[in-house]
Amino acid sequence: MSQRTVSEWSGVSAGTLKNLARIGLLPDANQLRPHDVVLARVASALGATRSTNRDTQQGERTTTAFRRDWDAIRVVMELLLAADASGSDVEVHPRTRLVAFPDTVALVQQDYELLQLSEQALNNQAPYHVLPIGAWHAELQQRLAGTFEGEADIAA
Repeated sequence: MSQRTVSEWSGVSAGTLKNLARIGLLPDANQLRPHDVVLARVASALGATRSTNRDTQQGERTTTAFRRDWDAIRVVMELLLAADASGSDVEVHPRTRLVAFPDTVALVQQDYELLQLSEQALNNQAPYHVLPIGAWHAELQQRLAGTFEGEADIAA
């Protein structure tokens, strides 16, 4: 998949995609895959490029956030790859969400799970992000299906 397509579909600029590749969160431009659209959205929403220009003297918060960003990308990528594997019974539910705290991440599908994590965050006075991974994946699948249908119509 081209960098331009990933950029357009994810809403993440080409420059940010290059920075994400430079810090190892995404592959290089010529190696991008369809699921990288979702991964780019995750990395961008978490502000994963905030430390790209701080190769030295990173503070503890930056190091912790960078580790959290790696975990977020890893968890989401494992889910997407497992769902795409042939013969797999893993499914990305449309209500799957990634909950990202300053130092950890979790995938949830049920509202009660999200409520529990929200209560924990409130009790700990911790900020958190909730990212709609399932919705982003569903949107990607629709776009991919539309792309392939369009190619089939042109071939016919």
